[in-house]
Amino acid sequence: MRKKLAVLMFVLAAVVGTSALTTRVAAETKCPRGSHLITCPTGSWCCPNNAFCVCFP
Repeated sequence: MRKKLAVLMFVLAAVVGTSALTTRVAAETKCPRGSHLITCPTGSWCCPNNAFCVCFP
């Protein structure tokens, strides 16, 4: 039980750290006019305003 809890805490810390880093980098990224920034755990990119952009695992 302790081993599972330790692994869960490690994974949770990694996800939170990655999300914080991705958000900070994304905040520094500028998109061209007519598009918006979409941020996912795997990265971030500019998406046209008239498009439906989603995150995939």
